[in-house]
Amino acid sequence: MIFKTLYIENIRSYNNKRIDFPMGTSLFEGDVGSGKSTILMALEFALFGLGNQKGDSLLRKGSKKGSVVLNFSVDEKEYQVKRSLVRNENNNSIRQDKGILGVNGKKMQLSPSEIKEKILNILHFKEPLNPRAQSVIFRYAVYTPQEEMKFILSQKPDLRLETLRKAFGIEDYKIALENASSISRLLKDRISYLSGQILDLDEKKNQLADLKDKFQRNQEYLTNLNSSMEQIELKLGKEKEKLDKLKSIETELKQVKAEIPHIKNQFEDKGKICLRYNDEIRKAEEENHHKYQPEIKKLEELEIPTTATEDNLKNKINFVTDKIKKQDGFLAKLSLLNESKEEMENKLKENKNKEPQELQREKNILIKKLEDQSDLLDSHQRQLNKITERTFKLEAQKEDINNKLDNIDGLGDLCPICGSLLDEEHKKNLKKERKKEFKRLNSELTVLTDVKNKGEKELKAYDEEHKNIENDLRDLEIIINKLNDYNTLNDKIKSIISKISKIDDDLELIMGEDGFEDVNHYLNHLTTLTEKIKDYRRAQEELKSLRYYLEKNVQKINENKKIIATIKQEMKLLKDNLYQAQSKVEKMSGVMDEIDELRKEHETTEQEFKDYNQKIIYTKTLIESYSADIVKVEEEIQKKEDVLKRLNNLKDYHIWLNDYMIPTLNIIEKHVMQNIHLEFDDNFKKWLHILLDDPSKTGRINEEFTPIIEQDGFEQEINYLSGGEKTSVALAYRLALNNMVKKVSTGMESNLLILDEPTDGFSKEQLYKVREILNELDCPQIIIVSHERELESFADNVFQIEKIDGVSEVSQVT
Repeated sequence: MIFKTLYIENIRSYNNKRIDFPMGTSLFEGDVGSGKSTILMALEFALFGLGNQKGDSLLRKGSKKGSVVLNFSVDEKEYQVKRSLVRNENNNSIRQDKGILGVNGKKMQLSPSEIKEKILNILHFKEPLNPRAQSVIFRYAVYTPQEEMKFILSQKPDLRLETLRKAFGIEDYKIALENASSISRLLKDRISYLSGQILDLDEKKNQLADLKDKFQRNQEYLTNLNSSMEQIELKLGKEKEKLDKLKSIETELKQVKAEIPHIKNQFEDKGKICLRYNDEIRKAEEENHHKYQPEIKKLEELEIPTTATEDNLKNKINFVTDKIKKQDGFLAKLSLLNESKEEMENKLKENKNKEPQELQREKNILIKKLEDQSDLLDSHQRQLNKITERTFKLEAQKEDINNKLDNIDGLGDLCPICGSLLDEEHKKNLKKERKKEFKRLNSELTVLTDVKNKGEKELKAYDEEHKNIENDLRDLEIIINKLNDYNTLNDKIKSIISKISKIDDDLELIMGEDGFEDVNHYLNHLTTLTEKIKDYRRAQEELKSLRYYLEKNVQKINENKKIIATIKQEMKLLKDNLYQAQSKVEKMSGVMDEIDELRKEHETTEQEFKDYNQKIIYTKTLIESYSADIVKVEEEIQKKEDVLKRLNNLKDYHIWLNDYMIPTLNIIEKHVMQNIHLEFDDNFKKWLHILLDDPSKTGRINEEFTPIIEQDGFEQEINYLSGGEKTSVALAYRLALNNMVKKVSTGMESNLLILDEPTDGFSKEQLYKVREILNELDCPQIIIVSHERELESFADNVFQIEKIDGVSEVSQVT
């Protein structure tokens, strides 16, 4: 198998990537966690499916779907396999979807397990088709993950042997031993059970002999009964033959007697039918003569009232009616509009004759006066506000002076204004000055109050003037709006008058065509013509119907005459048949007595026959019972003899399993394991010798396939080895295991090797020895995954893997 191309979409840290695998040694290097191992997981998933992995470990987080497509070749055939993972949106579970397998360009859609089965056949891997298991041969012959190799080395010996048995394909020996032991135990239990089944075999044989004797005696008695029965049957047959002949005559006589009243009834019925048909002919002729023919003649004489069609007249009526309705509607609307016009004229009075431009000039004058008045109001208000502010200030000063006059005795020894000694004289001077100031403030307040009162009166007058102007302006705007409405109403009245005039013209035009001037007379004329046309059309339909009924009566008369002629012929034939039947009854009347006598004799013979038949039935039942018992006992004896044969065979098998097969399987398994162990040990020593730096250390594989490291003849624990030495042991063990699995696996021919982190902890010298190992392996395609850059020197192809913003990228360096 050679890998060609791998396509990865939404797998772990990969979004969408194509990787080409060239021949030779290819190194995929990158930091830990960059996505190197994902490539190997994707390869294994493409070939064998999820196995024991969970889909969540492969599908990229947050992705609904992911896929892997692998192109590879086997035995010069080109293959392509595609597998997909789909996330369930309801429960977030992940499942494998149907995949595609292509062979030399021909593709087929298969289930995951069907793809695995096909891949195992393509690769010649002889292993069970378990969809939830990894391919053991692939894991140990082509690709063994580093962690799994460490797990194998750290396992307990018995568990490691179980794992290696699977890898070497010799687990079947152990399974065979276990199965053989289980079968031996089952055989022993079965032998004990079957021995109990045949204890009464001799007793069953004696019972069979007794049943056969009874069966023979009853067979002889049945033979005698059958002989007597034959004589009775012969006599019974002769009597029956003679009776049947007489019965046929009796039956014929009964039929003839039964036919005579039937023929008479038919004759009478046909006579009645003839009378009925003659009556129908008479009624039809009278109906034609007295009803249909006079009516038809009367209707044929009617003339058509006009050449115009009913639809034309209806269209004219609808046209005129529609025009009248519209005219009435317009007149009613005109009346309402005229009333509104009169009402508006009463309200407008002399203003109705004013021009809109004149009213607009008056409005503009009032707007200008209103604006000037508003300015004047604002100016007076500002002056009043200033006077009010000055009044408040003077009142505050007065209050301050009062407070100081009240507190002058409590000011202390010094004047707070000049700082001199505050004596009684000084206090009097202060009081005098403050009273003078208080008087001045009162005088100014009096003046301000007079001015404010006068200003408020003026402001109120200005405000009244402002409101009067606003009212005049509002009244003028109402007049302007009403005048506009009045002009609009005049336009509507003119429009309606024009429409009414147009309707009058249309009516005059259509009435003039027929010579009418009054519209009501014209409508009555059209309606009358329409009714006359309807009457004429109904008369024509009635004429057609009358002609149909007349013709139908004529046909009925002709048909009835034909039927009457046919019935008369049938009545003549019935009359002849009646005569023949009556003659035959007279001839056959003496047969009935002979039939009665023979019937009594036959009944006696039949009773004798029934008695013998009962005896035969009883004897046969007894014989059948003995026969069934014989068969049952013979079957039981045969089953017990078969059980005896099986018992003897099982005893032979039991001896063969315990004395031969189980010991032989033990010997074969030990021999096979010894041969595998010898070659495995040689391979391990060879690879370990190349990889170890220390010549004093050697290695071997013990009988439990545990690697043993010795230094100067003493065993050394693997856990105490250096990191590079541990890796050397793991790599040597892996290469030896790969080599052995290839050999022992039937049909396994691999030209591909995958190594996962094979040089972890190696020194530079050990790294260079890897080149020697790869050259000796001589494998056409080797894929190495490692973070060791030193391996670049002996790799044919180097791929760099790095993770950028959580997404892995692969680029080929060389």
